[in-house]
Amino acid sequence: MKVAGLIGGVAWPSTLSYYRLLNEHIQRELGGLHSARCVIVSLDFAGIHAAMAAGRPDDARAQMETAARQARAAGAELIAILANTGHFAADAVRAAAGVPLVHVARETGDAVAALHPSMRRLGLLATSFALDAPFFGQMLREGAGFELVLPDAAQRRALDAAIFGSLARGEVDRADAAVVSALCNALVARGAEGIVLGCTELSAMWPWIACSAPIFDSTDIHARAIAREMTRS
Repeated sequence: MKVAGLIGGVAWPSTLSYYRLLNEHIQRELGGLHSARCVIVSLDFAGIHAAMAAGRPDDARAQMETAARQARAAGAELIAILANTGHFAADAVRAAAGVPLVHVARETGDAVAALHPSMRRLGLLATSFALDAPFFGQMLREGAGFELVLPDAAQRRALDAAIFGSLARGEVDRADAAVVSALCNALVARGAEGIVLGCTELSAMWPWIACSAPIFDSTDIHARAIAREMTRS
């Protein structure tokens, strides 16, 4: 089994979810008492969020590059960022680590295309930071051939409030789940055939999301892909 270098803390509930999912998938794949061989470098999300909110993405990127080098020095043979939003720095992290990176948007696009070959229009729920970055478009639109249906400005503000509020503190608020459900169905009304939960924190409220179209959890898809790469010979 390869050692996975995991950049976490963005925010800590997402790292917790990934660690559980990664070990579940490894144990399902290998059986017995196997668990994931990994190195976690956990960042302080307050500093990352402050840098992004202040329009200083280079500061946040530098912190993630440092984390990548630390993971590689600790023995990582592949690298993964345990947050959708953090993938704005994916290329820099890959270069800093010097090992292959498992990309959440690429894996999500490939997984949805394999499950639903005829699906063409995907609704995407993510932070404003992630939606403004180019990686989702590059991987889902240009890479997998999907047309993206995105939240408008007011919907993005509502989504950010939920993600950077209770969810980032590890709390699931049913009122926030109702907001996310309404956003999902609004994107469906605009033609989305499926909805991607493009933020790890949103995965925690999945059981309470009511949507008229299929929902795809990027966190679980990404964790499966990391486990696959860890066990690939």
